[in-house]
Amino acid sequence: MKRFLPTLLLTLPFIVAMLPALAESSRTIDVTLSRDAFSPERIEVRLGEKVRLNVTSTDGAHGFAIKELGLNASIPADGKPVMFDLTPNEAGTFEITCSRYCDRSHRHIRAWLVVTANE
Repeated sequence: MKRFLPTLLLTLPFIVAMLPALAESSRTIDVTLSRDAFSPERIEVRLGEKVRLNVTSTDGAHGFAIKELGLNASIPADGKPVMFDLTPNEAGTFEITCSRYCDRSHRHIRAWLVVTANE
């Protein structure tokens, strides 16, 4: 143990310096869109939690919209991800829709962002 103590003492300031960055890091949630559905269809986050949504399409161009949060973006057909950083400041259930016509079933493609209050 005595052998590792100097190394620990030398690395401790670096570990302490990294703590704020770790506390501010966000959780990444992968979301895929297709002509049939969002996956996942339910995204659960906590109030004030920093979240990065990594959204991709599996079959064509789509839109990704959460009207109540003012979010509306195009998701390209090439499978390249589009990322959104989100920190919800209101609890509730918010509808996620495809905001770009993609197929006859377009209007039925729905998902939900569920923001729960911290307890």
